[in-house]
Amino acid sequence: MTDLGRSVDPGRAAATYKDVQRETGLSLATISKHYNGGTVLAANRIAIEDAARRLGFRPNGFARNLRSRRSGAIGVLLPALDNDFHLTVIAGVESALREHGMSVIVASSPDAAAGAVELLRSRMVDGIIAVPSEHDVEPLSRAAEQIPVVQIDWRASGLRVDGVFLDNQAAGAMAARHLLDHGHEHLAVIGGDPAVSTMRERAAGFRAVLDRPGVDAPEPLVLSGPLTAEHGHAAMQRILVADPRPTAVFCANYELTLGAVIALNESGLMLGRDLSVLGFDGLELARVTVPKLTVITQPTHELAVLAADRIRARLAAGGAPDASHDTVDVAVAPRLVAGGSVVRRTPRPPARPDRPHALTARMP
Repeated sequence: MTDLGRSVDPGRAAATYKDVQRETGLSLATISKHYNGGTVLAANRIAIEDAARRLGFRPNGFARNLRSRRSGAIGVLLPALDNDFHLTVIAGVESALREHGMSVIVASSPDAAAGAVELLRSRMVDGIIAVPSEHDVEPLSRAAEQIPVVQIDWRASGLRVDGVFLDNQAAGAMAARHLLDHGHEHLAVIGGDPAVSTMRERAAGFRAVLDRPGVDAPEPLVLSGPLTAEHGHAAMQRILVADPRPTAVFCANYELTLGAVIALNESGLMLGRDLSVLGFDGLELARVTVPKLTVITQPTHELAVLAADRIRARLAAGGAPDASHDTVDVAVAPRLVAGGSVVRRTPRPPARPDRPHALTARMP
């Protein structure tokens, strides 16, 4: 058979690291580092992989894992597998690790009975990247004594491990500034449970902007609840009947945004014209609303890749953090994608003194 134009004898002995070394002129240490998940110069990686293809070289993963006492697999722990955010996390981690010869084992943890952390440990994973649920904090803490664990998306209280997060305070501040810049002062926030760090931090960032000197805005109407479309729907219904009604609403996550937009559509009022709405994530939702929804997004793929990089860095350093190694938090900046759902509010002109108020005119 042929490989890249070069004849390969199927009966000859399997190629080895030394064969790759002769082809590339690189050291055995560099070749070994590449195949054991380390980082090498891009030119060296290309040379090694080209030589391996020409030689028909396949690293013996089983023997390598026995020598290193590692499986070459990373566990990805998620609360569920039913939304785009979690699926994007899986795809991002898998793509980032695959190029280093590592694989991914996925487990969902809808409740404590699932035993998802123990399941991943039984598969001998070298580390775990987790969007943690509260019931997973204790088993993840135990796992972190033996292998590196990286939490992503939100910071679970009591879990002392590395983390990769959106800068949620910056996201909340960005939302408040955008609404104020468009002339809105009477604001509402549809938020989640303050016990969830992402919700607490987004609300804090939003409020910090309103509390700055020179900002003359009344206290915003804040409606907190579960992170569901149902809560977003119910909260928007309350906002629509409020007196006075806020002129702009910030929805603090995708599910809340979805429910709020549905409620506004059902009311017969028009997005943007009758009520300005600033959503969170949901670029696909933004494309189907009229006008296009303005949203703050978190770069989920980037979060996943950075989490994979943290796991690899811990493995390269020897494993889980201990008393001499502080945990590392990585913050990723949010992005605002402007649409037409936040419009500039024109202050209502004062009533003319020579013209009675409409209500007064109807009185006898």
